[in-house]
Amino acid sequence: MTKKWLIIIVVIGVVILGGAAFSFYWLWRTTPEMAFVPVQAAENEVKSIPFAQWIAEFDQRVAAEKAKAQTSFSLFLAGDVMLSRNVEATMLQKNDFSYCFVDMRKLVSGADLAFANLESPIVAGDPVPTGSFSFRANPKSAESLQLAGFDVLGLTNNHFGNFGREGMKATFDYLTDKGIDYVGAGKNIFEMKNPVIRQVKDTKVAFLAYGYGPDNYASTTRQAGMALMNDEQLVKDLKTAKEQADVVIVSMHDGIEYVNEPNDSQKHFAHLAIDNGADLVVGHHPHVVQQMEVYNGRYIFYSLGNLVFDQMWSEDTREGLSLVINFNKNVVDSIDYYPTVIENYCRPRLATQEESVKILDKLGPVYYSSQNVKGE
Repeated sequence: MTKKWLIIIVVIGVVILGGAAFSFYWLWRTTPEMAFVPVQAAENEVKSIPFAQWIAEFDQRVAAEKAKAQTSFSLFLAGDVMLSRNVEATMLQKNDFSYCFVDMRKLVSGADLAFANLESPIVAGDPVPTGSFSFRANPKSAESLQLAGFDVLGLTNNHFGNFGREGMKATFDYLTDKGIDYVGAGKNIFEMKNPVIRQVKDTKVAFLAYGYGPDNYASTTRQAGMALMNDEQLVKDLKTAKEQADVVIVSMHDGIEYVNEPNDSQKHFAHLAIDNGADLVVGHHPHVVQQMEVYNGRYIFYSLGNLVFDQMWSEDTREGLSLVINFNKNVVDSIDYYPTVIENYCRPRLATQEESVKILDKLGPVYYSSQNVKGE
């Protein structure tokens, strides 16, 4: 090809490209709204969306996601935490009071709020020997609970008074010093922390806690104590909580130890809580995972078993169930299940898939989705 013809071809190409560019520019300047053609509505039909409408819809979606992010939060729930006896002995042997929570720390601290039942008062003194049923946790345990990521701990249980009123008050002080709220107890009836309210983004979450126990565990006008299970008090407290918070969580410490099915007392109290405005009920004390229930559209977990305990003598007592409940406003969006198994007298780990199936079967036929099951 001669140089002359090469120049002619180049000139023609430039003219064609320039004309196309000018045409597009003219259309862009003269058409009020450029049309986006994103979706083929039918086989031979294409719908166009004006650019301004597309932008408006996109902005609406972004705004909705931002609003949901401000009203959505995650709540970690776990079973009984006992930091005395062989648990303390193991931590002293390891010279590490965070030892028990190493494998769970990421999960606990990753939630917006984390709650469990503390089954041992925190009091300075000599270690409690194996076999004793008077629990006393080392003051260093308060720091381990803080490092694990717990925000609120229930104190309403049958071991809270093991070291008397002074032991109760010491527990309040150690937890408060580490920035952990306690619920269901107080230095007297006027300072009873029931409910405890936590702000999470745009949502206020109220915790209430009650437990069975001897009458002398009850808080009085002059003495420290806890909130016993009482129908009238529950209804009264729920009214107060609903006036102050968007979501209300009720913890109850009740049931028959080592039995998988909840008893009538548990069912009555949980149903009463839901009927009077509770959004979720979580139970402790049986030391094994119990059946769950959906009552009037609300979840009841009657017992989550043990999270940290030295009951190594059976598979059931070594097992527990932790939950991450995802809320949007006061509605449960989803629940992630984390079955756990205790090793070395005190250290929970996530269950294997095989172990998880066995533990989750204990929840009964009501509900659980395998796609939400978390484990190793």
